[in-house]
Amino acid sequence: MKIKRKSKYFFRILFCFFLVFVALLIAYESGYYETSLSNRAVLTKEAMERFESDVEAGEVVDINDYLKSSDVDYSNGITRFGNKLSSGLSDIMTKGLSGLFDALKGLFW
Repeated sequence: MKIKRKSKYFFRILFCFFLVFVALLIAYESGYYETSLSNRAVLTKEAMERFESDVEAGEVVDINDYLKSSDVDYSNGITRFGNKLSSGLSDIMTKGLSGLFDALKGLFW
C-alpha cells in the first residue's frame, strides 16, 4: 500500500509538470514572447525619436528620461524579513565557523 501512495504523489507531480509544459508551449507557439519583444522595440524606437526631437529643440537631455525601467520590486514584508533572517544567519554561521577553525588551529598548530 505504501508503494501505491508514493506513486500516486509521483504521478500528481508529473501531471503538474506536464500542465506547466503545455502552458509554456502554448505561450511560445502563440507568439507571446515575440510580441513582447516587438513591443519593447517599438517603445525603444519611440524613445529614440523623442530623444532626437529633444536634441534638435536644444533641451537638456537625460538618458534616464527615455529608458523604460522594467525592474519591478515584488518584495513585501515577509520577503524582507526572510532576507534579513538569512543574511543574519549567514553572518552568524560564517563568524562561528571561522572562530571554530581558529580554535582548532590553535589546538593543532
